[in-house]
Amino acid sequence: MIINSTLVFCIIPELEEAFKGNKIFQVFQSPDKKELIFVTRSRKKEASLFFCAHAEDYRIEILDEGKWRTKKSNYQKTNLFSYAVGGHIQEIKQVDFDRVIKISCLRKSQVGKSIEFDLIFELTGRNANLILVRKDGLIIDSLRKVDITQSRFRQILPGEKYVAPPSPKKKNPFEAEKERFLKLLENRNISVSELLTSHFIGLDQFLAEKIIFETNIHPSTKAKDLNNDTVEYLWKNFNQVFQDIAEHRLSFQIVTDEAGKPDAISCVDLPFLKENQKIFCESLSFAIKKFFSQKLEEQQKRIALKRLSEATHRALRRLEKRKDKIEEDLEEAEKFEQYKKFGDLLMINKNSIKKGEGSVKLVDIFEPQQSLVDISLNVELSPIQNAQAYFKKYKKAKDALAVMKKRKAETEKEILQVEKISEELEGANKELELEKIRKELVDLGFLKDKMIPVKRKEISKDFSPRTFVTKEGSQILVGRNNKENDYLTFKFARPSDLWFHAQDIPGSHVVLRKKDKKREPSPNDIKEAAQVAAYFSKARGAKKVPVIYTLAKYVKKPKKGKPGLALVEKEKSILVEPKLIDRLDNGK
Repeated sequence: MIINSTLVFCIIPELEEAFKGNKIFQVFQSPDKKELIFVTRSRKKEASLFFCAHAEDYRIEILDEGKWRTKKSNYQKTNLFSYAVGGHIQEIKQVDFDRVIKISCLRKSQVGKSIEFDLIFELTGRNANLILVRKDGLIIDSLRKVDITQSRFRQILPGEKYVAPPSPKKKNPFEAEKERFLKLLENRNISVSELLTSHFIGLDQFLAEKIIFETNIHPSTKAKDLNNDTVEYLWKNFNQVFQDIAEHRLSFQIVTDEAGKPDAISCVDLPFLKENQKIFCESLSFAIKKFFSQKLEEQQKRIALKRLSEATHRALRRLEKRKDKIEEDLEEAEKFEQYKKFGDLLMINKNSIKKGEGSVKLVDIFEPQQSLVDISLNVELSPIQNAQAYFKKYKKAKDALAVMKKRKAETEKEILQVEKISEELEGANKELELEKIRKELVDLGFLKDKMIPVKRKEISKDFSPRTFVTKEGSQILVGRNNKENDYLTFKFARPSDLWFHAQDIPGSHVVLRKKDKKREPSPNDIKEAAQVAAYFSKARGAKKVPVIYTLAKYVKKPKKGKPGLALVEKEKSILVEPKLIDRLDNGK
């Protein structure tokens, strides 16, 4: 539960400042019917209220103009809640310290009569809803309709009497009394953290840990194990936290996990967390907006990563299947010499073979043993025609053999490329990295261009190879993927730079940029660059790896070659130990 009762309490003043006194001008709805935007204005201000009723992402936000314009392009005006258009916002309040916000409005009818109504925002998880209610309590409209088959307790339909959601069974922490709090802790065989979160509404795990941390006890400490002084101190800290919240002495922050992914929103500082796990925000509305924006990005990345993984697995299955088929065909094609032999034997023995025979046994005069060989015949052909058919099969198989060997080599290369992409995916967690991998799969023909919904960026603008510096100050650049290898080798490298690659082994392209253009790289520079090339190859685990190197101008892109492929001339070879040098250039 991201939006709890305490956060609802804290956002009320922000909603009042943004919307109180404003007039509702327009209502827009998302295509999936689960999101609404209320555009409001007054003489002094304009603000848009966003409401989301998605089961996991339910929330209320104050939209800034930029975000409103972005959303507006995907939303449509709706007649839903048209009754509210023209209403002036009079009051905004939380209902019974629950996750319910009531916005009371007043508008004039066509005959000048005052009409009062309430917009009730229920931020209750999968049951999140927005209900428009007359002052007499009758429902005018709602975002989600609930009939008797869905709930016997409360029906949410036009004309029905509005019934509030069931009251929370937990206690309101603002109404806690010392005596009852102390009694709550007596002889309870559960942790203090669990006791606090299970007993008080709006008190989540992080608020509980703050109170416990400031009391200087461990979160797993059982309530029954606390002495009287500690219990008194715990009450004091509990009371102080909620007094600060009540008086709006707040510090809004997004809590992230160890990987930097958004985990929760807090309205107070959490001193027990590392600083890099806290993102401080100027307001709660901004924290909510940023939290769900980051959460959406993470969801999109997970979707993209899943689809890319599926695409690489499909590609590998296709390639392995293609390779198996080529090997079967190769096995058949490699019999081409036998077809020629059969043709020659049939020509030599044509006068002794009768038309209409299904097979014939002939002495193999081409073998030292001169054993009998069984040759299948087409009964509709003459002996000479059968010989000619075998000669034709011989020529066809011989021609096909070279093609199939080439196809097999190309397929094996593609398998290595896709395996490398699969390895890259394991460590990819940034949008740009996923986009580069997506482009590689598109270029290889294993993914449709518009399949993955990730923002596109030009590689020339976002070129970010791994960068190292040799002992003598020369720069070593390492491509992170096939697309970047191409850019590094064929666009970025100068003709006089040295290019390195593990010999006959899949790996990254590596470029050694001379510190001084007029001087040749030292043997040590060449050795260090070769070690890096060996390290960023499939042979990383070997003791020694052969690495080729040449001037970048002697590395060419094959015609219609896939990303990462290169033709190398005038290369030299060096045997080195795979090694990652620890001198990074500018932290890259």
